[in-house]
Amino acid sequence: MNIIPKGNAHTNSSSRDGHVPFVIVDHISAGTMASMDAWFTSPGNEVSSAHFGVSKTGEIHQYVTLDRMAWANGLTVDVMAKATAPIFRQLAPVNPNKYSVSIEHEGSDGELTEAQFAASVWLHRFIAAEVKRLYGQALPLDERHVIGHFQVDPVRKPFCPGPKFPWTRLYQALRGEEPAMDNNPTAQNSNAINEQRLKAVEARCAELNGQVQSLKAQLLAVQNIGKSTPVPEWAKDAFAHYSAFIHEPSGTADFWRLLTVMYRAQAARATAPDNEVKLPGGPV
Repeated sequence: MNIIPKGNAHTNSSSRDGHVPFVIVDHISAGTMASMDAWFTSPGNEVSSAHFGVSKTGEIHQYVTLDRMAWANGLTVDVMAKATAPIFRQLAPVNPNKYSVSIEHEGSDGELTEAQFAASVWLHRFIAAEVKRLYGQALPLDERHVIGHFQVDPVRKPFCPGPKFPWTRLYQALRGEEPAMDNNPTAQNSNAINEQRLKAVEARCAELNGQVQSLKAQLLAVQNIGKSTPVPEWAKDAFAHYSAFIHEPSGTADFWRLLTVMYRAQAARATAPDNEVKLPGGPV
């Protein structure tokens, strides 16, 4: 999966002052990914930043490197006592930004798309792996070390990352209890699109096949026009009568009809009174 660097010279960050990150704090952006990118790189922003942002399409942007602290979870000493996550009260008066990693999620109420959820799960695991690689220390992906912003600052951010944020599902996925949807949300979306295209192609092929069969039937009908056939049962008397003049016992349907009409007309004239001419019945 790709992580797209987005931070610039205006993105807020500071030194961790030797602290090792061991907590992940999840946030909701309350806006679009574009607005998040713009705000975290704006020269007018002197108050906040985040390490990562996850879009609804599953794209991951990075604003601050993990070795630096982002400005996302800062608290004054008097507010730290109100944090509902015990870990922050225990480490007071240390600024929570010093030992935390922040993930923003595009949206407003915490409801994540499937691609966004899969990307977020992957990102949590990536962060834990990077902390282990960079610092040689574990970052457990459990309820104590993966928390919401509302647990850090319940006064100003009582709902962040939103009432619909999938905490239960997230913890299950991080424990490996839920099968991963796809480690690559972009590939997941691509597969869905390809499946839709395949169905469209199959439907079009079926439609074209039906048109081909119809054209074949029409062509066969055209080919049968003028095609010679053996003497039909209803024309055998006429054929016998004119056999001296017909060299081959085959002809088109129109030929057999004409021959039968001629034969019946001749037979009618031979048997009917002068003032009455009737054609014998029978199919023509």
